[in-house]
Amino acid sequence: MRTVYLAHPYGGDENNVEDAKQMVKRLVKKFPETVFLSPLQATGFYYNDIPYMEGMNHCIELLSRCDELWLCDGWQNSKGCCMEYAAAKMAGMPIYSVSNGLNLSPIFAPLQQKVGGYHAIGGKA
Repeated sequence: MRTVYLAHPYGGDENNVEDAKQMVKRLVKKFPETVFLSPLQATGFYYNDIPYMEGMNHCIELLSRCDELWLCDGWQNSKGCCMEYAAAKMAGMPIYSVSNGLNLSPIFAPLQQKVGGYHAIGGKA
């Protein structure tokens, strides 16, 4: 199974946590062979308890353990999502945007696009 880090804008807005949760629920049904990691669910509850950059370091550590980065709508306007994008690109990780309609669009594809026996868009290699 591949592991996908799902980056969703947050900015301390709890509505974004719910949006990310609902997105993961829908993605799991569409991509049953994929494990989705949402940092909003994993770390969002202590967002205000530690300095911002320390929290982002936690997120980047989680990202480093994933196979791909999927960015939700509005990611370009999110400081955290942009940092996650930069970290994934520097690591040579496949990066996709995922729309609210669950359509994937490639943003960055490293030379080796097959990860763990899977093609980035969800089919067995």
